[in-house]
Amino acid sequence: MPTKKTKIKGLISSSFVNYKAAELRIKTQWLVVYYAKNPFTKEMQRFRVVVPSMKSETERIKHGKKIRDEINKKLAEGWSPFSTDTFATDFKTYDHCKEKFLELINLDIKKGLKRQDTERTYKSNFSMIELFAKRKKQKLNFIFELNRVFIVNYLDFILYDRNNTHRTYNNHLNFIKGFLNFCVTYGFLSENFAIGIAKKKEGQKIRQLLDTDVKSKIKSIEDLNFHYYALCMTTYFCFIRRTELSKLLVRHVDILNSTITIPSEISKNKNTETITIPKSFLPIISKHINFSNLDDFLFSTNDFKSGKNQLNPKKVSDTWEKFRKLLKISKVFQFYSLKDTGITDLLNSGVPSIKVRNQARHSELATTEKYTHRNVKCDEVVQNANFDF
Repeated sequence: MPTKKTKIKGLISSSFVNYKAAELRIKTQWLVVYYAKNPFTKEMQRFRVVVPSMKSETERIKHGKKIRDEINKKLAEGWSPFSTDTFATDFKTYDHCKEKFLELINLDIKKGLKRQDTERTYKSNFSMIELFAKRKKQKLNFIFELNRVFIVNYLDFILYDRNNTHRTYNNHLNFIKGFLNFCVTYGFLSENFAIGIAKKKEGQKIRQLLDTDVKSKIKSIEDLNFHYYALCMTTYFCFIRRTELSKLLVRHVDILNSTITIPSEISKNKNTETITIPKSFLPIISKHINFSNLDDFLFSTNDFKSGKNQLNPKKVSDTWEKFRKLLKISKVFQFYSLKDTGITDLLNSGVPSIKVRNQARHSELATTEKYTHRNVKCDEVVQNANFDF
């Protein structure tokens, strides 16, 4: 049965809610003011929302009107400021929260706590959220509009409209949870709307291990671009990630002792660790760095030769795609198939899993054997393994 309402000088009354509609007031302070009935005292209580400063007065007026309209919409739907403080606090825009979040990520990158790739991924995630909002014509002015309904629809867009995997779905969910946790921590939101949204069960990775035929094709890269081939073999034999490869210097390679040192400021896990160069790989890496300067990047922008200019990690994957298409290799064989195949081949060669764990710096093996001593010098078992590409 509809609730009977009486309107008296802006005061809307019903048996459930009493309020006076919000209005924008521009005086010494820029405020959105509204009244709501206190359920305990039964008296009308005044609430204020400060309209933040903007670059122009026109933008500030526009922003103030948005705040006013959102409050009135909620009041009309039966919302009360006494039930939650989401609307009682200063309104924060989605853009403001995004900028603050990325500012802190940048500070973490400068301190070496996060990698540049992290910022690139987060910016891509924000762009995808904004693309979805634009296509669906959903408002995303204020941060509280990144609510549960929006998030669920967005994740469906990622999974079904864009035909992505469960793994990608979960990555986007994790990003939104992290971003909204930041917003709650900094007082931009009263709750994280993504909490309680379940992850999807992930299947096996799309990328596959390299078979004999594919390995043969990859070996032909040695004649097409030896230095990129050397980079590929560094990933196969030493399991080094592409971002780490882009930061390694020639001096981190010790040919005499058959080791590569990954310094903490380069390593993904922030630990300085030593990797063994297997004997099959030693001639390749030796030829690659022949006559190089110790302070040169191990792989540079100079067509993957050692050099003074740091390589962009994306160039590694882009070049892999170029050779993959040229050599007619299926797309299920991705760059990190080299690393997956190297770990599998080393295990199958009979090297104990603990040795493989040390060589790979593998988190899953470290979970079960986390207290095992790590390498500090060349491991002869790994070096002399019957292990070749």
